[in-house]
Amino acid sequence: MRVKQNTKKERWNELCDRAQALIAVMRRETDARLLRRNAEAKIVCAERAILSSDDSDTAVEGFVNWLPEARGAIEKARSAEREVAIDVAVAYHVFMQAKGSPTSAEEREEEPTSR
Repeated sequence: MRVKQNTKKERWNELCDRAQALIAVMRRETDARLLRRNAEAKIVCAERAILSSDDSDTAVEGFVNWLPEARGAIEKARSAEREVAIDVAVAYHVFMQAKGSPTSAEEREEEPTSR
C-alpha cells in the first residue's frame, strides 16, 4: 500500500512540475507575441505621424531610414514567436504524457471503449 501512495505522490509532483513548465513557456509565448505586436504598432504609429505631419521631406527621410530597422525588429520578434511555439508544443506534449492522456492515434485505439 505504501508503494502505491509514493507512486501517486511522485506522479502528482511530476504532473505539477510539467504544468508549471507549460505555464512558464506559455508566458514566454505571450511575451513574444506582445513584442511582435509592439514592433508592428511602432511602424503603424510612425506611418500615421508621417501622414499627419506638416514636415516636408525631413520626416519622410527619417521614416525611410528607420524603416529597415523596424522591419528587422518585427522579423526578429516573429522568429522568437516561432521558436517559442515549438517550445509550447513540446511542453504541452510532455504535460499530456505526465497526465497519462493518449497522445497518438495508436494509443487511443488501444483504449477500451465503453458501449
